[in-house]
Amino acid sequence: MRFIQSCTFRLIYSSKILQRNKLNVAVKSFRSFSNVVHEAGTLNKEAEIRQKQEKKAEEKKEEKKEEKKGGKDDGNVFLNNIGTIFLTGISLVVLSLVRSSYGTSNRDRIRDEVEEDAIIDPLEIDDLRVANSDLSPEVFKAIIKDVFQEFPEGVAKFEDFVRVVRGTMKNLKGDGFTIELGHLIDRVVDYALNRHQKKRNDEVSLLFLLTTLSLAIDIDASVSERIRLLYEVMKAEKETVTLEDVEKLVGYLQDTCQLTPDSQVMKGETAYPIQEYKRGCPEDLIAFDGNRNDSIDIQMLSDILRSKSVCAWGECYFRKKPPI
Repeated sequence: MRFIQSCTFRLIYSSKILQRNKLNVAVKSFRSFSNVVHEAGTLNKEAEIRQKQEKKAEEKKEEKKEEKKGGKDDGNVFLNNIGTIFLTGISLVVLSLVRSSYGTSNRDRIRDEVEEDAIIDPLEIDDLRVANSDLSPEVFKAIIKDVFQEFPEGVAKFEDFVRVVRGTMKNLKGDGFTIELGHLIDRVVDYALNRHQKKRNDEVSLLFLLTTLSLAIDIDASVSERIRLLYEVMKAEKETVTLEDVEKLVGYLQDTCQLTPDSQVMKGETAYPIQEYKRGCPEDLIAFDGNRNDSIDIQMLSDILRSKSVCAWGECYFRKKPPI
């Protein structure tokens, strides 16, 4: 019996010791796990701190780079944008050339229209003047005197005007003296009358008729003599020649193809994007500061007719202009 109790006691004691040992092992394991968790947390915190420090360092580096880049841009604007500036400059040059080309084409088109509209060409005018070498300035003065005596009102029908001119020439040099190649004069008169919606049986200004007849004045007559003759015609109409009278004269020279085509091409109102051109009227062609009622002397008339904007008989192309 005692033996059994002793064995039972030993078993109980051994089981308690075993349980205690297991408990101690569990406690130690828990403590070890706690230590590991604590150390892991510490390492994580240190890693987070290290990451933040590294991030701040990177941000500072980026800020320094931006500052350096900004300082570089501010100090070298031209160098940093040289590509853009170069392309912009090339584009502006190309646009300027294209605009100039189109503008020149427009100007040439108007000039061609003026040339095509001319009813008589320069070679025919030369032939007319050579054929009428006897129509000197003195003969023309006599014609001026006779037509104004016959038509004191300053207007006449073309047929009546021709009759007086032939009569004057006959009285001066006989029946054989007449206007040679007269069909060219007839053509110019018909063309000009049509432009103004008139016919041969309408009365027109003697200034227009005599300006047309001046096409046939002897080719050896100087430009100064032509200007003096036209001024005498205007003086025969009115004692005081005004700018308005000169505008009429320039218009008649334009109608009778005695102005160069280039001088008649004027800039239009539209300048952008492409310059437009037009055929100028006498008011556009005459460069004169003053009123239309201002008195014009013969020197002023000479300056106007020889100017680049009027260029009667191509006089503007000659550097030397003989005094009037």
